[in-house]
Amino acid sequence: MSVMPQKPGETRSGFEENAQVSPSVQDDVDSPLILTEVVAPGTEAPGHDAAARAAELNREATRSQIAQRIAGLADKTAGLTKHATTSAMAAGKVGIAKAAKISRETVIPELGRTGAKVAERTKPERLAKDYREFLLWLHANVLDSAIERLFFVPTKGQVPLSGLRVRGNNRASGHDYKPTPYLIFKWALAAIEDEDIGRLSFVDYGAGKGRVMLLAAQYPFTAVGGIEFAAELHDNATMNIAQFPRSRMKCRNVECALDDVVDIKTLDGEAVHYFFNPFAPEIFAEVLKGIVASYHNRPRRLYVILVDMEADELMHKTGVFQEVKLPPAERAQAQLLSPYKIAVYRSLA
Repeated sequence: MSVMPQKPGETRSGFEENAQVSPSVQDDVDSPLILTEVVAPGTEAPGHDAAARAAELNREATRSQIAQRIAGLADKTAGLTKHATTSAMAAGKVGIAKAAKISRETVIPELGRTGAKVAERTKPERLAKDYREFLLWLHANVLDSAIERLFFVPTKGQVPLSGLRVRGNNRASGHDYKPTPYLIFKWALAAIEDEDIGRLSFVDYGAGKGRVMLLAAQYPFTAVGGIEFAAELHDNATMNIAQFPRSRMKCRNVECALDDVVDIKTLDGEAVHYFFNPFAPEIFAEVLKGIVASYHNRPRRLYVILVDMEADELMHKTGVFQEVKLPPAERAQAQLLSPYKIAVYRSLA
C-alpha cells in the first residue's frame, strides 16, 4: 500500500495515520503494509517520524497475527496428537488384551501339544522305530532295485494272506508275504562261506514269490528248494524261477513245492534251513523238532538261518545248534543297516 504525498497546507496526526493503517493489518496478515515516501533530495518530508512509527506498528501487528496463528496451529496440533495418542493407547490395550486371550486359548495349548509330540518322537523306542521304518524304505526302494529288475514277477512289497488260497489248515498261523532284502540275505550267507557250499542244499520255508530261492541259486549249492502254502505266491515263484537269467545261476536245480511245511519231511542231507519269520512260533517249533530228529538219526552239518525271529532260547534248548557270528565286516554293516535281527546257527557235527 502507498501513502500519497500530502497536499500543501494539510497535516496528519499520528492518530489519523494509525487509524488508516490498522484496518489493513486486520484484513490481511499475509500482506503487510508497505509505506513509501517521496522525499526531495536534501530535504525531509513532513510527518516522516509518524510514517516510521506506523510502519513499525504495522510490522508488530503482522508478527502478532502470525504468532497467534502459529499458536493456534500448535494448540490444534497438540489436541490432535493427544487424541491420536489416547486412541493408540486404547487400541494398544485392546490389542494386548486380545493377544493375551489368543495366547491363552490357542498359542499356549498348541505349544503344549507340540512339546508333547517332540517328547514322544524323541523317546529311544520311537527313534528306533522311525529308523527301522527308514531302513525298510531304503532297502525296498534303493538297495534292492538292482536285483528286483531281474524278476519276471515283481517280488517287492507285502501281500496279505487273507485273499490267497492256501494248502493245509494253518492259515491262521501264517504271516503275510514280505521279501527278504538282498543285503540281509548276503550278510547271513557270509556266516557259512567257510563251508564247502557245494556239499549243502538250501531250503526256504515260506518261499513266497521265490526271491530268496533265486538269491541262493547264485551260490553253488547242490540244490535249492522252497516250500510255499499260498497257491498264488507259489505260481509267482514258479514263474520267476523259469524266467530268471541262467547266466547268474550257479545252481540250476531249483524247485518250489506247494504244501504246508508241517506235512513236508525234513531234507535228508547237509543243508541250510532258511526262515524269514514265515509263520507263528508254534509252527516253527514243530518244524525245528523235525530237523532235530533228522539230525539225531544221522548227525551231519546243518545250518539254520533266522531273520526277524526271536528263537534263541528254543534253538539252544535243542542241544544240537550253536550260534555262529557274522564276519566282522558284515556284522558291522548289519548293525548299521539291517532292519531285522539276523541269527545263524550251526549243528555240532
